[in-house]
Amino acid sequence: MRLALVSLTSLALAACGQNAGNNATVANAANSAAPAPAANAAAPVANNGTAAEPVSRRETVTGTFTGWEMGDYLWAHIQVPGRETISAQPGPTPIDLFLDANRGREVTVEVSTVTANIPENGGATEIQRITAARNAAGTAEAWYQGLSAADRTAAQHRFEQGALSGR
Repeated sequence: MRLALVSLTSLALAACGQNAGNNATVANAANSAAPAPAANAAAPVANNGTAAEPVSRRETVTGTFTGWEMGDYLWAHIQVPGRETISAQPGPTPIDLFLDANRGREVTVEVSTVTANIPENGGATEIQRITAARNAAGTAEAWYQGLSAADRTAAQHRFEQGALSGR
C-alpha cells in the first residue's frame, strides 16, 4: 500500500498538460458534442518523467467534481450534464489539489486520452488524464500560486488524508 501511495504521489507530481483557455461557451459546446480528435493526435504528453505518451484525443468539459476513486491509481470523477461521468487520472500538482479543493463544485477540465504504460493492466493502455483545470475564479495554477506556503501544505495534507487514504 505504501508503495502504491509513493507511486501515486509521483504520478500526481508528474509534469504534463497545458492550460485550458477560459472560454465557457467553448467548454459548454464541448459538453454537448462528441469529443473531437486532437489537432495534433500524435502530440505526446509527458508523464512521471518517463517517455511521452501519445495523445489520441483532447476535449474540454464542464461538470461537477464529485470525488476520488482509489485503486492501483487515483481517478477523479467529473459529473457532466447529459453524459456519463468522466473518470480520469488527475494531472500533476496543482491539478489534484485544485480538484480536491473544489469537491462538489463546477469545474472545467481538459481531458486527454493517452496511451499510458499501466503494468497492472498488461502495459500500454488507453486512459483519460486531466491535463488542466479551472473554475469561474481562474486556473488551478493561478489558485495554487495565490496560496501561502502554509495553505499549500494544508491543501496537500487534506488531499493526502482524503483522496489518498480512500476517503
